[in-house]
Amino acid sequence: MNYNLLIILGFGFFLFNNFLFFVSNADPGQSCPKTSPFVGFKSEFSMAQHQVRGFLTITDDCSFTVSQFDMLSGSDVHFWGSIAPDFDNLTNGFIISDYKLNETYKNASFSVKLSRNATWDRIQVLSIWDLLTESDFGHVILSNGSDLAPAPSGNDSGGEEGKSGPFRVPTMFDNCKVLSNDYRIRWSLDEDFIDIGLEAAISIQNYMAFGWANPNANSEVMIGGDVAVAGFTEEGMPFVDDFYITRYSECTIDKDGSAHGVCPDTIYEGSDPVGLVNNTKLSYGHRRDGVSFIRYRRPLVSVDTKYDLPVNYTENMTVIWALGLMRPPDTIRPYYLPQNHGGRMSVTYGHLVLNVSDQVNECLGPLDATDKEDQDLIIADANKPLVVTTGPAVHYPNPPNPSKVLYINKKEAPVLKVERGVPVKFSVQAGHDVALYITSDLIGGNATLRNKTETIYAGGSEAEGVLASPMELIWEPDRNTPDQVYYHSLFQKKMGWRVQVVDGGLSDMYNNSVLLDDQQVTFFWTLSKDSISIAARGEKKSGYIAIGFGTEMVNSYAYVGWIDDIGKGHVNSFWIDGRDASSVHPTNENLTDIRCKSENGIITFEFTRPLKPCSHNDRVECKKYHRSYNSSQGHMGTGY
Repeated sequence: MNYNLLIILGFGFFLFNNFLFFVSNADPGQSCPKTSPFVGFKSEFSMAQHQVRGFLTITDDCSFTVSQFDMLSGSDVHFWGSIAPDFDNLTNGFIISDYKLNETYKNASFSVKLSRNATWDRIQVLSIWDLLTESDFGHVILSNGSDLAPAPSGNDSGGEEGKSGPFRVPTMFDNCKVLSNDYRIRWSLDEDFIDIGLEAAISIQNYMAFGWANPNANSEVMIGGDVAVAGFTEEGMPFVDDFYITRYSECTIDKDGSAHGVCPDTIYEGSDPVGLVNNTKLSYGHRRDGVSFIRYRRPLVSVDTKYDLPVNYTENMTVIWALGLMRPPDTIRPYYLPQNHGGRMSVTYGHLVLNVSDQVNECLGPLDATDKEDQDLIIADANKPLVVTTGPAVHYPNPPNPSKVLYINKKEAPVLKVERGVPVKFSVQAGHDVALYITSDLIGGNATLRNKTETIYAGGSEAEGVLASPMELIWEPDRNTPDQVYYHSLFQKKMGWRVQVVDGGLSDMYNNSVLLDDQQVTFFWTLSKDSISIAARGEKKSGYIAIGFGTEMVNSYAYVGWIDDIGKGHVNSFWIDGRDASSVHPTNENLTDIRCKSENGIITFEFTRPLKPCSHNDRVECKKYHRSYNSSQGHMGTGY
């Protein structure tokens, strides 16, 4: 009996110990103290990438909650802490919780407990961090209300921090409404003003338009409309402008100076020296993951009663919207203009009734663009050196990043496209503290020092130089080179970006080539007995590219390649005898083997034409600029 009693007592002791074990490992949020000065702190996540939005609230000494949370999925994502917001401290931070975020989140709310070794006094920046890419998806700067930490360095700036409560980041609003599958409007009211955020999964060459219809309009709701048109310049900088619609057409200016169509308010008036007609004010803008986002402010009732409509925030009003290609400035039209939106109603344009005082939140989840790549594309050609320098990080694709990154041919961290079997020549002029190398590692900076394996395909510690004494590095990808590798600095992580390795290209198909427009355009040609084959590729992102022959623009001949509203490529030739739109005349030249395409906004066109287009000279295509294609004669001009 005593033996059985001992067994029972022993079994009971075992159960008691296990009970203590489970109790000691219970969720600390149930009994965690609230002694930290950060308890009660609430803030919004600043978006860095992956469309992160949401709120963070510190509930006690060892846990926090996340609410209204949006995020596109990553590879190995964790909550991450660091003691300072600079690049080195962020990348040398630490995981603060066992909670993993390896899925897409749509307006989610959940609680998170800190790891045993993580305390709020060790965390100044709380980030959503991808371990594989060392990427910051979004972050919060912790503040106890008395001393505010500076914002982490990043690609864009915006938003304000208040000393008593959550600060407003520029991507957050009180309301959001879905306009189409790829387009949303967000807004918040602020006394006599309305703050508007336009957000669309579109190409960087496209515009976003939104505004109010004339309440006196009949079925033609857009005529007389007051809209803001927002987008990005060729340099990737955000802009927004105040437009007024008089016709269903692109903006044109008659010879008497009168404007018609979808035109900026300032065009109708000729100038806007004191901001009387341009009443939209840009607050913030960025491109993230193939999504354009522009925030601007406009008065509910404008001082401009001629081109602006008053917004009664308590009434139902008809609003209008559109998406489409943006025409960049040129010598004929020196301003950004929206082209015809085309497409179907409710997809690329539409209208609806909206009361901005209503509380609306239809945007449950992040926009997910099909094409998330935004970097410039540089295509390497045989015997054409790629000039490698450094410059400020403005649009680096994988934040956080050092303040100085690699530039190739004056473009910040572009995607580099090379061909197998074609030597790539780099002229390294980035300074003695930057050594170029081609690596299999996404991060660079000598991965072996981080106990990671990497394959180095070219370059190394000796591949450094300056402008006065550049270092030439030649790399020839072969059939064993992977489809994707990376160019980086050996001495610093995250300074370069991707290299696409492909088979074949223009440099293999044409015998001659020349760089134009400060290395922004490559012109290819091959002469045969009776014809000439021509190709042109522009490095600037645009809707068209033009190559002109002549001593100047007036009385010149131009080949133009462009992409239309439905994405189809075209090539045609034009005779230019003036400096306005009416002076550009299409010709009837016999062009064959025509191809025109857009790759990541980079336009390339090709065609073949006879050396002698006609037997007489009374047609414009027989002008003298078509009698010789010797690159040492005449003058070539380019345009976008």
